[in-house]
Amino acid sequence: MNFFMQNNNEQHEHVYFVNQLYRDFLLPTILGKDNEAILYWGGKRIARKYDLLSFEDVVSFFATTEFGSLEKTKTHRNEEIFKLKGQNVTDRINSGSQEFSLEAGIIAEAIEKETGRTTECEIKVDERKKEVKLIAKFD
Repeated sequence: MNFFMQNNNEQHEHVYFVNQLYRDFLLPTILGKDNEAILYWGGKRIARKYDLLSFEDVVSFFATTEFGSLEKTKTHRNEEIFKLKGQNVTDRINSGSQEFSLEAGIIAEAIEKETGRTTECEIKVDERKKEVKLIAKFD
């Protein structure tokens, strides 16, 4: 059991390091002030490429890519609110990252496909709770 736990921790540290390397260092260095917009657009493209057509698809994709645990917390007439949390989200927030545009773009595109309504997604990082609120607003 201890060996398994150690391997899980090592795997988590590896995934976190890779994410931090490209998401929080390399891409912002290359993209500069356009980082957020390009990552958001990239997220929309990822959702199309991997046929993420529903909330359930996004939850599964986020689990597979270790982006975090996504849950829908509220549904209103013109918006849906999601919470993203988990160890990688906590680690990224603790390292000073506020960048979750890739995830927001993925959610926006999937919800747009699911509802047939133009959708944009806002990001609110809660540093105290170590989670991210994503608000998908549609017309």
